Amino acid sequence: MTPLYILTGIALVGIGFIALQLRKSQTDGDPRLKAELDRRIQEIGEIKNQLEQLKDEKNELSTNGKNMFAQLKNLESDHKALIKERDGLSMRVTKFEAENEQKQKRHEDMATKLEEAKSTLEDEKVRIRREDEERQQKLIEDRDRMWNDHEQDVVALLGGLTKKEHCEFTSYSNTNLPEGFSGSLKPDFMISFLEQYIIFDAKVSRSQDLQNYMKESVKKTAAKIKGNQKIYSTVFLVVPTDAVQSLKQVSFYEEGFTFYVVSPEALEPILASLKRMESYEFTEGIDPQERENIVDLVAAFDFHVSTRNAHELQMIYHGLETLHKAQSANPELMAEAMIKKAKIRNLNLSTAETKELVANPKEVAQQLLELVEPKAKITKEDLGNTE
Repeated sequence: MTPLYILTGIALVGIGFIALQLRKSQTDGDPRLKAELDRRIQEIGEIKNQLEQLKDEKNELSTNGKNMFAQLKNLESDHKALIKERDGLSMRVTKFEAENEQKQKRHEDMATKLEEAKSTLEDEKVRIRREDEERQQKLIEDRDRMWNDHEQDVVALLGGLTKKEHCEFTSYSNTNLPEGFSGSLKPDFMISFLEQYIIFDAKVSRSQDLQNYMKESVKKTAAKIKGNQKIYSTVFLVVPTDAVQSLKQVSFYEEGFTFYVVSPEALEPILASLKRMESYEFTEGIDPQERENIVDLVAAFDFHVSTRNAHELQMIYHGLETLHKAQSANPELMAEAMIKKAKIRNLNLSTAETKELVANPKEVAQQLLELVEPKAKITKEDLGNTE
């Protein structure tokens, strides 16, 4: 019971008591009391009306209280659901932040590794570029040194060869020319051959386009020797061995002269062939076609030797490149390979056997035939003994 109702009850009791007193006084005929009683009765009516209003307000408040209580319960339920949802979201956020932190760390690690890889790649590019530049510089230096020494080496080589019995010729250099030669024609080397002179000219060039240089050299030389009956119709232009492989054309015909581009290794076979041609008693009786055939044979020998040298040089370069690639392989595997390599014995080729094979080509052919067509090691007699 609320304090309002208690106070209202007390007021009603007091008013009732007063009303009884007034009624009693009214029966006694007191006008003042009667007036007071009427006033009190009116107040009681007003109080009743207020009481009814208070009841209505109470009922309304009670209804509102119940509604508010229900809303409170709903809000508490919603609050619990929100707290649960908040906790779930908080866990998800925590998990997401942890995953994001891990991703960020992985990203930073990957970025660091990428930068390291880029740096390593750039260093490797610089190293490779530097090695390429050094290799190119070495090739240029080797080429320049080769060309610088080439002319002197060729003249010295020819001078030595023409003193050998199987290549012996009367020779001349550009400082010691036969009588009748003008100063405009100064070949590096000449030999006396069949009352004429064969020119061997060592060509020196640092041009990147060696083929064009050779064509121009042929034209210039042909213009100088044109009409000179003392010059043999075949001229040999000597270039370094590795320069031969860069030429697509090694023979030229200009102004009635045939020019052959040869390597220093081909000079001895050429001189030996020319010596044998000169030694024939009937050389002077050979018709021009036969002599040309012999010259073609010499050229074929030279081409064979030069081609063989070019191929072997390319194989050497390929071998060096293969060794370079092997050195960049796994260091541990290469270390093991080098240990085993150190234990391998060098090949001891028999000098006596080599000389015998060089002197006897038929034996070489026979051994090659045995390699491609091997014979059974068991004879028919051995098979008969096993029966």
